[in-house]
Amino acid sequence: MTIERLHRELRDGTRPLSEVVFGMSSGALASPASVGLPSERWAWLADLLTHPDWGMTAVANGIESVCAPVARLCQLTASAIHPLGLRELWSAEQLPAIELIALHTPGASGHWEALNCALEIITDGLDHVDGLDVSGSEAVASAFTAIINAQDADTARVNITAAVEHWAKPAEAVAPNLIAQFGVAS
Repeated sequence: MTIERLHRELRDGTRPLSEVVFGMSSGALASPASVGLPSERWAWLADLLTHPDWGMTAVANGIESVCAPVARLCQLTASAIHPLGLRELWSAEQLPAIELIALHTPGASGHWEALNCALEIITDGLDHVDGLDVSGSEAVASAFTAIINAQDADTARVNITAAVEHWAKPAEAVAPNLIAQFGVAS
């Protein structure tokens, strides 16, 4: 299963975003966090939390204290070599996320859904270190719902599409910076 159909549905401006997210959460559409190599998926989940344009910290103010450490754990989990105590590191992030989510109401500003995204990623991180397969679908559905609740429909569509495109072409987003940094001839 690929995310091409998800991408097509996002480009279809007549399809309500809530229907697209429902299709993804029900399994009718592939989620970016459920396809590809696990290392790529964990790296993308880190961006889902902290990307400066479409990440949860850009969508909802005041949640960096939860999202930044969880994003770092996603990056550690993406690595081929996991540090000792990775399970304990994931576990340590649960309580701060639960405490902060308790201060918000679902559907109001996107804060609750963005924090729920972090909690879903923490759950997936704990499952991963226990050797279980994880899809990340719940986290992505929460993140995209946060974007829908926090932004007008046009901006939300642009940002969700950017997140999906980032999954589809992450190297293209990084390559120009590397070329400039290392002076590689094109």
